[in-house]
Amino acid sequence: MKRKNSPKAKAKVDSSLLIDYIIRAALGVFFAFSAGIYYRNALAAFHSAATDDLNAASLSLGFSIFASALYTMMIACLYILRHRPINKFVGIWPSVAAVLGGFLMFGLVWFPPRTDLPIEWQVIGSCLILVGNVFAAYVLTKLGRSFSILPEGRALVVIGPYKIIRHPLYAAEVISSLGTMILFLSVGAISLVVLQTVLQFVRMHYEEKVLSQTFPEYKAYAKRTWRLIPGIY
Repeated sequence: MKRKNSPKAKAKVDSSLLIDYIIRAALGVFFAFSAGIYYRNALAAFHSAATDDLNAASLSLGFSIFASALYTMMIACLYILRHRPINKFVGIWPSVAAVLGGFLMFGLVWFPPRTDLPIEWQVIGSCLILVGNVFAAYVLTKLGRSFSILPEGRALVVIGPYKIIRHPLYAAEVISSLGTMILFLSVGAISLVVLQTVLQFVRMHYEEKVLSQTFPEYKAYAKRTWRLIPGIY
């Protein structure tokens, strides 16, 4: 005879679903708002480039910020639409490492951008941000509703760049972080990038652990792919 769920258990499930929806909505709004700010800043950079005889630094900066806006808006949409996790890594430290690993670079708002850099370095920094964010947006099209910031298992994605490396999104974030570091070049900016990169490796460790626990086929997948850099690591 099938046992019915008790009212207490049902209330607990309903409460969990409500909390999940609230978190989704809040983070979706946050990322959408951030994307709006990026779009505004991109338009300002394009305007500056147009009024300064298509200044290369301003033009490349505009494209890099626009790519950041696209990536951030995709995150906003996926946070609202993503699947509920099948499994997750329980603990404060994995969550802290994941959040800081993903958002520590926002700390650069406390540092002034380097306006005295040679134009070549400004263009290089902006191009790295552009490449990193365009690649990240492409990765999200393959990751889809399995996207997560915390170490959680929703589905094992093995298509697109995931055929070759297990963490293409983190690789993209490292590229854009290096570009941002150049534009804000200072001891503080370098320290933030180094710390964020270290936390990304911690994040990878917990993510791989929860995926291997959730999907039996993950170990075979890990053996035939690289973690971050094809042919190297």
